[in-house]
Amino acid sequence: MWAELLTWIDSVLLGSVFTLCRANSTVQKKIDQCRIEQFDNDERLKHSKQVVDARLSGSIERLERIENKAMGTLLGVAVAVALLGAATGILGSDGMIANEPLWLRIVAAALLLISMTLLFGSGFLALGAYKVGQVYRPTMFDQEPLAEEEHERKMVLLCIEQNDRAATLRSNRLSASFCCLRNGLATVLLLGVFIVIVTLVTGDTCRPT
Repeated sequence: MWAELLTWIDSVLLGSVFTLCRANSTVQKKIDQCRIEQFDNDERLKHSKQVVDARLSGSIERLERIENKAMGTLLGVAVAVALLGAATGILGSDGMIANEPLWLRIVAAALLLISMTLLFGSGFLALGAYKVGQVYRPTMFDQEPLAEEEHERKMVLLCIEQNDRAATLRSNRLSASFCCLRNGLATVLLLGVFIVIVTLVTGDTCRPT
């Protein structure tokens, strides 16, 4: 029961952050353990040089697209955090709910804290997606005439595999970042609705002091 509850919290509220972290740990191990010898008998060596080079370019472009999305997410988080900073004034001594019962202020503070945590978590994950590891390309020493053609082909395959795995790491982080941003904005909206309801019900903000 507790395992199912934690899984639901991770999936629905946290954007599967912990699940993705475990998955990324497995992918990172494959990146660290990858060696050129693993491609000695790879069927893809039968493709022409043009085909494998085009596939390598495609893997690099995929990484760049993920980086661009991560940068856009970071800008969205920055705007959301700025709005959230303005909302923190409601808890001050001159805030809209300063004269409300303690439990109401505790609920508002909890919603504010949750939204802040989710938004900063989204920014952290997006930053990780923006720059995780490196882009893999063959060096000049891995290309003809300094290296044999077969070595060059195997090196290109290694770079393709590593870029695909790096893209998986980044896309997993970006997916979790999107979910945290969505939930953070939803919490901010819930906080706004809560304040409006409290204001309408109690009418304290309209009473003369």
